[in-house]
Amino acid sequence: MNREIADRLLKETRENYDSIAESFSQTRNYVWPDIKSLVGGYSKAGQRILDIGCGNGRYYPAFKEKGTAYVGIDNSRNLIAIAKNKFPGAEFMVGDALSLPFGESEFDLAVSVAVLHHIPSKDYRRVFFDEAYRVLKPGGWLIVTAWDLRPLSMAKAKRWRWLKSFIRGQLMIVAGSKLDFGDFFIPWQNRCQRYIHSFSLGELKKFAASSGFRTIAFGAKEGNLYIVAKKCEKDNGA
Repeated sequence: MNREIADRLLKETRENYDSIAESFSQTRNYVWPDIKSLVGGYSKAGQRILDIGCGNGRYYPAFKEKGTAYVGIDNSRNLIAIAKNKFPGAEFMVGDALSLPFGESEFDLAVSVAVLHHIPSKDYRRVFFDEAYRVLKPGGWLIVTAWDLRPLSMAKAKRWRWLKSFIRGQLMIVAGSKLDFGDFFIPWQNRCQRYIHSFSLGELKKFAASSGFRTIAFGAKEGNLYIVAKKCEKDNGA
């Protein structure tokens, strides 16, 4: 995918979430139990936590109860406004996952739930992991989830609407679209079309490794793929 198309998709995704922020937030008023147990297993009192793509802040209570110092960031101004209203005691800010507004080695744990599949192109996905690596302390942890939209998984879960969208996306590629394989669009309440990339676990692990992470755990929970990775020293060929 070329840079121009990727930039346009990023811009459209941000605008889409600003436009649907209220209705989207209403469907995100609880924490998926399996995801809560996953992120909770790697957080502890006194840690500094970064929630990349925090949306309406729904994961903040799960970290607050662990006694951590939480920071949530999202590029949707309207979702951040909702988060601040819901949790006035938390630290939320507007910011870009591809250019995190923090210095190096500031966080013990970075979490990104259901964000990466909205990021187009291999180049920008590498930037996503590079930025997470940069802001984590040595030995810090990264937890990333993406929707499990592999065709077989969708068929087993009877997600026929999404599976049809995926198939249409692949037909667009065959017909000469500039999308990458595994890219497609999912509508939100007939109001917008959201760009999605369907990941495999192998892809997630490969991107993490290319940025210097070592994957410690991986799998699928509640319709999401996940990896848990640790920041290691990069091999500079010395």
